[in-house]
Amino acid sequence: MNNYPIITKKKIKSNNEVKRIQKENKKKYGRRMLFGYPKASIPKIVIENGCIDMVGNKSQSEIQAVEANKLLEAIEKNELTGMSGNGFATYKKIKVAIAAPGENKVIIVNGAECDPGLTHDAWLIRNRLNDIIFGSKLLAQMLHTSKVFLAAKLLKNEVIEGINVKNLPNRYPTGAEKVLIKEVLDMEMDKNEIPVKKGILVINVQTVIMIAEIAKGEFLKGSRYITVADYETGEAKVARVNYDMDVKEVLEKVFGDRKGKAIFTGGGIMAAHKAQENEKVTPLTNFIGYSKEVTYNNESKCKKCRGCTKNCPMGIQVHKVIGDQEKNIKTNMKSYGVEDCINCGSCTFLCMAGKNTMEIVNMNSK
Repeated sequence: MNNYPIITKKKIKSNNEVKRIQKENKKKYGRRMLFGYPKASIPKIVIENGCIDMVGNKSQSEIQAVEANKLLEAIEKNELTGMSGNGFATYKKIKVAIAAPGENKVIIVNGAECDPGLTHDAWLIRNRLNDIIFGSKLLAQMLHTSKVFLAAKLLKNEVIEGINVKNLPNRYPTGAEKVLIKEVLDMEMDKNEIPVKKGILVINVQTVIMIAEIAKGEFLKGSRYITVADYETGEAKVARVNYDMDVKEVLEKVFGDRKGKAIFTGGGIMAAHKAQENEKVTPLTNFIGYSKEVTYNNESKCKKCRGCTKNCPMGIQVHKVIGDQEKNIKTNMKSYGVEDCINCGSCTFLCMAGKNTMEIVNMNSK
């Protein structure tokens, strides 16, 4: 299933309410000059208004394990996967980090949530900070390290119970793993390097909360927090939902049946797809929302603004890929860095010609 941005800069400009919300959100961050990647500034287009629990205590875990040596087994038995939406088994990632050579291991709790349509990680940091600290300390015990960072926006640089808080710039996609490592540790990683194998464990803030729940015997297996929103009005709520809940039913329970609007879901509004009939919530679901269809025209002529290349966090020469394709020039696209694409959608969001440039880059990376 192809995922793509369901918002663009042009679309936001045509919606006065969303444009107003984004302007208000942008003011929260102030001015901070950056001289590298990522450069794209894509503030939130929604305002979060509370949390709805659709799960309750129906599936509470029976496993209780606080000791670090038992906790990893409990995480495996509870089938916890990464809550950023990658679906990777959490216990496997922790095991790789434990086995990594060296003594200077680092844990980065990722609360960046840079996707402009997501709000649940920010809500969790405000409302469940104690569990984030508790879960982080448990991870630190397992990795035998004291180097733990909580990386998020709109926080002060401080130390909370031994956890180093790192305030992140309002740039997209700051939450991408290697981009985040650069921002927090000022460390460049080769494109072929796998951070966890180097002893750097980057783990989503919600995953850390779930680890804390498992340790306390409070984990609701098969559930997660997501953002539920109307991206035409800027309304958003956080919801805890069960896997296998019907996507449409979840959205209608929160906002009712808003006829004339399409339903989208996925990892974020920068990587979304139109919900299929009877589609269910999965571990990969980060949001469900109403939005108007966005249309792209890959046959339109490039405006030669180079905004795609200037804002690509991976330094891909997107404008050259587009230019060669338009001229039907047979070029080794790998020389433009197409294989480094992380599918963040920055180029598509900013494209003045209305192309889905991310799709074009991916087509030429094969």
